Amino acid sequence: MNSNVAPNAAERIAHIQRLLYVAPSEMLHEGEALLADSIACRDLQTQVQASVFLAIIRNQLGVRLDDCQLLPNALQICEENDFKQLSTQVLEMLGRDRYSGGLYVESLAYWKQCIEVCRQLRHCGRAHVLALIGLGHVCSAYSEHLQAVEFHRAALQLLQLHPDALIHVKALLSLGWDLFNAGEIDEAIRILQQTTELSREHQFGHYVSESLLHLGTIYLKQHELARAEMYFEECLESMQETPSHWAECNLMGMLAEIRFLQGSPQMAREIVERGIHLAQQDGLRHVETKLNAQAASYCAALNDDSGVAYYGRQLEALHEENTASWNIPAIDLSNIRQYLPG
Repeated sequence: MNSNVAPNAAERIAHIQRLLYVAPSEMLHEGEALLADSIACRDLQTQVQASVFLAIIRNQLGVRLDDCQLLPNALQICEENDFKQLSTQVLEMLGRDRYSGGLYVESLAYWKQCIEVCRQLRHCGRAHVLALIGLGHVCSAYSEHLQAVEFHRAALQLLQLHPDALIHVKALLSLGWDLFNAGEIDEAIRILQQTTELSREHQFGHYVSESLLHLGTIYLKQHELARAEMYFEECLESMQETPSHWAECNLMGMLAEIRFLQGSPQMAREIVERGIHLAQQDGLRHVETKLNAQAASYCAALNDDSGVAYYGRQLEALHEENTASWNIPAIDLSNIRQYLPG
């Protein structure tokens, strides 16, 4: 093909953008087709856009490939062709992808870089807001929950300039969870109930699941098992429509804990093993580690010494494999406030 624009590129981009979070499985095929066409036509801008879409979709569906060159290639195209605006989307998504895999040092670097480029361009709307939420997530991963709250509130403030229902829900959801972790339980519950309603209203299925998962977790930690179970069952139901492996892995851990607290360690072990299998498939290392620790404690309750030893070995292997990326003290968050909007 001689043309430098993929067939119907603008319409296809708009179509995928509209349904990206509503029908991710179907959009996966459309994104792959758009990427193939853009490469065939040497339509570099569309190639970058399709790469970002595919990364977002795979992240939703829990498909992580550490050796995947999709986003690094897209970033290289942006740098070689001075696609600064597009590069902010790629940097933000690289941050999210690395964060999902527990590679916090890398995710922090990408999100900082994204904000720096956005500042050069005098604000980039969506990417800037998402990177602020991302930095909040990194703070949260290091138990700096009040700092995380500050980033999520800043994201919501910036959103007033360019309203976006999807990102509004994402920021609120993150804010609610960090408020809970910071001890503001009533406000956290109120916000998470709001995100559940907004997500249903806009058909953001994966955020419905995440909101319900968080609500159930809060009640589980408050030892209100019946209420927690109600939210977890609702969460499981919501995932029939919009699969989210991240939410499903975490949900398996929570349901297992409920069964354990109800006096059924064998059932708890079976449920958590399903979660471990999913987490292994998707490269969700931190989730896998948490679930292995749970499985070891259930084996201990069952007096299954070989099970305890097995999960102990799994934990050792996970920590050994990921020492570099999990070296939490190596991250310095002391200057992170400089990335808040002025």
